[in-house]
Amino acid sequence: MELATIREIMTKNLFTNVFQPIYHLPSKKIVGYESLLRCPLVKSPDVLFHAAQKHGCIHELDMSSISNSIQIFYSYYKKNNASDLFLSVNVYPSTVSFPFFPQFLERIVGKTSLSNQQIILEINESESLRDLSKIIKNITVLKEKGFVIALDDLGIGEHSLHTLLEIEPSIIKFDHYLSKDLSKNLKKQKVLSYFLDVFNDGEKIILEGIETKEDMICAQTIGIQYAQGYYLSKPYLLHVSC
Repeated sequence: MELATIREIMTKNLFTNVFQPIYHLPSKKIVGYESLLRCPLVKSPDVLFHAAQKHGCIHELDMSSISNSIQIFYSYYKKNNASDLFLSVNVYPSTVSFPFFPQFLERIVGKTSLSNQQIILEINESESLRDLSKIIKNITVLKEKGFVIALDDLGIGEHSLHTLLEIEPSIIKFDHYLSKDLSKNLKKQKVLSYFLDVFNDGEKIILEGIETKEDMICAQTIGIQYAQGYYLSKPYLLHVSC
């Protein structure tokens, strides 16, 4: 994909964002949404992000998606008085470390009546963390401003226990690898139970990719409080469904 095509997608808003609910399993209530970019010009958003990464404009695409997500979520928030909901947005490490990213995010949220505490930044795992010190510097600023930091797909992608301990996120997310056939896999159950014992003393753990009733029940039995996945709800256009 050419750079000109990527810039056209961003400048002409040739993309949208869909939203997948995140549930509090004990109450079966929606507590927030994860925003996911969709573009009809590409077969997968990964294709678009990988191309943007190749051309050195991943931060521009990230920020365009985040800005659009916040605007759509805010429209829903105003119409439905959804003050108890949070919005989770994906962001690449290189975008987080961009010098003016905290100021950009605060400015976008400042145009709404949302609080910074309602915005969760999911640090994307599909990019190497080349300079962790730069990322941590901006993460510290973001935390001071009240934004919530989440680490996505711990142990699956680039993220490791070292990253977890350095970044100190408020939320840890595990992807569908651990949730798939969870009810039949004792090793996966033990892994999740271990992380619940070690890290669930203040950090929220969210399990992604719940696709069957059996796996949802198993997650609840283990002690998972928060989850998302196709069994619970597929992503949808928030402004259409409200």
